[in-house]
Amino acid sequence: MSEQNQTWCPNIEFNETDEELILKAELPGVKIEDLMINAQIRSVSISGICDPDKSTEEKEVIPSQFNYGQIKCNTPLPVAIRPEKTTAELVDGVLTITMPKIGVASAANF
Repeated sequence: MSEQNQTWCPNIEFNETDEELILKAELPGVKIEDLMINAQIRSVSISGICDPDKSTEEKEVIPSQFNYGQIKCNTPLPVAIRPEKTTAELVDGVLTITMPKIGVASAANF
């Protein structure tokens, strides 16, 4: 299947709070252990693999519109973040990367 050899970047969106920048990426069918997230001060990269999950009895009737193959995406960030405090979780096919902003004092510091 030629789709397995493609490199693709998931659909993403950014949201923010006063303290954090939050990136969400659509990754249906991908497992967290198949992903690598690398946060830098001004960018975040997502890489991994998405393999099709097909039974040996299934035959494709029309070409799939799903993305399969190598995931590779490097996204510049609109604000500087603290890479060492970045967290990620994958729930129901949505990867959420939470990145604390640099220069924002947290309530725990008071």
